[in-house]
Amino acid sequence: MSDMLPLATYTLNVEPYDPTPAIGMDMPVTIRLTMAALDPEPFDDEKKPSTLRMIKRNPDYDLYDYEDSEDEESEESEESEEEEQQKKGKKGKKAAKKAEEESEDEEVAEEDEDEDEVDDEFQECVLATLSPESGFQQTLDITIAPEEDVQFVVTGSYTISLSGNYIKHPFDTPIEGLDSDEEDEGDYDEDDEDINDLIDDADEDDEEIADMDEEQLSDELDDLEEASDIEGRIEELVAEEEAQAAAAAAADKKSKKQNNKRKQEQEEEQKNKKAKKVEFKKGLEEGPTKKAQQQQKPKAKTLAGGIVVEDRVTGKGGLAKKGSRIGMRYIGKLKNGKVFDKNTSGKPFTFKLGQGEVIKGWDIGVAGMAVGGERRIVIPAPYAYGKQALPGIPANSELTFDVKLVSMK
Repeated sequence: MSDMLPLATYTLNVEPYDPTPAIGMDMPVTIRLTMAALDPEPFDDEKKPSTLRMIKRNPDYDLYDYEDSEDEESEESEESEEEEQQKKGKKGKKAAKKAEEESEDEEVAEEDEDEDEVDDEFQECVLATLSPESGFQQTLDITIAPEEDVQFVVTGSYTISLSGNYIKHPFDTPIEGLDSDEEDEGDYDEDDEDINDLIDDADEDDEEIADMDEEQLSDELDDLEEASDIEGRIEELVAEEEAQAAAAAAADKKSKKQNNKRKQEQEEEQKNKKAKKVEFKKGLEEGPTKKAQQQQKPKAKTLAGGIVVEDRVTGKGGLAKKGSRIGMRYIGKLKNGKVFDKNTSGKPFTFKLGQGEVIKGWDIGVAGMAVGGERRIVIPAPYAYGKQALPGIPANSELTFDVKLVSMK
């Protein structure tokens, strides 16, 4: 249905004590207002509530102009009669003076009538009164045509913004002749069957392509999971993180000084346990072996916003970039090591990179990974959930994620 069809977005800012036309001459299209919103920044220090008024010019007021012209003609005729009377004798002068007084009384009465007519020239109504204390928004449902002379006025200390749509109004579209309508319908009927056949064929092709893509993606994910033993690797990371969290909870029971000392001892013990002997060739000709080099601690990189990433395993193939559809396994934990969320089995977590479907720290920290790559991402609170508190995640929390990229499209 083409009547009242939205065409484009309409916005208008109405500042205090500045009459603003609803429709400009550069865009004579019917509008529909749906919302009035308050700007929280006041214009003055009084901070008075703002009242939105709609002032509409009375379309019947033009009739008054026609009546005024008739009154002017009658006044001119009276003046001509006075001139004739003045040409007469003394009796004529007295009569003219009396007529002049009567005409002055009539002019005073006409001025009073004009004031009443001026009052009737505009129709005014209040649409909303808004303030930071009472409310910031008010829904509306007002349609204004281009031929209507409508202005908005705001009284108070705050600007009010109006929003809605330009619409296709039935009165905006010229009515075509019956012959032209019949011709258009006839032309459409001739090609209607061919168009429907093309649409049906296109729908069948799209369904076949979608089925093929789903089967192919499912096979690829199964192969990746079996080949890389994802679940086993992530379970090892979970056990390691839970052990660290338990050690940290036990250390909190002691004083800060003892706690710091114990943490240092634990870190040294963990390094000693994980450290392996570096094998050297005779004469140190080739230096450390490749296996020993892989045991070195990964280098951390600091990205935009203070996000820190450490690549544990480098993947193969193309790199993830903005717009890539990727599948992830992950473990999320707080700064104290407590795990608040994870995806280690079942269907991988998928999203489109760089489109705002995840927290900003993921969009930045996952970029540049390849399929099979493993990475640790440390995300400051502003790039995670900020001041918002979620179940298991306190406000202003720094989050750490161990992630693995398992698929990319």
